[in-house]
Amino acid sequence: MIIDEIMLHNVGPFRGQHRAVLTPPSPQKPVVLFGGLNGAGKTTLLEAMQLALYGKHAATGRRAGLSYDDYLRRLINRAVHPGAGAAIELHLRVNEQGITQRLRLRRAWRASDTRVTESLEVFIDGKLDIGAAEA
Repeated sequence: MIIDEIMLHNVGPFRGQHRAVLTPPSPQKPVVLFGGLNGAGKTTLLEAMQLALYGKHAATGRRAGLSYDDYLRRLINRAVHPGAGAAIELHLRVNEQGITQRLRLRRAWRASDTRVTESLEVFIDGKLDIGAAEA
């Protein structure tokens, strides 16, 4: 699996929409590095990848002692209304038996006073996979 891009919308310190291209610039420079001060969002990027891929089964360090709904609620950027919600989108490539498929995962959630609603969309080679959503 190769993750080509991540998009964060109102996640943690990232207010609004932010996109990071993770595809290395060339075969001679095959590494992408992230740097920043404490609290800049480096760990949030890594946790967002796990959350997009695994949902409530993600092993995130900040989740200790929190319910999944509370974790999602706290992950919404503090400067926006919880009802505006947050989203993570991953663009990745998976190679299975010599066949490469392009996937786009979009996990979004919003909070009300009483609950958090979450959705997951999975697109494989541009087509929505209706069977991929979590139960």
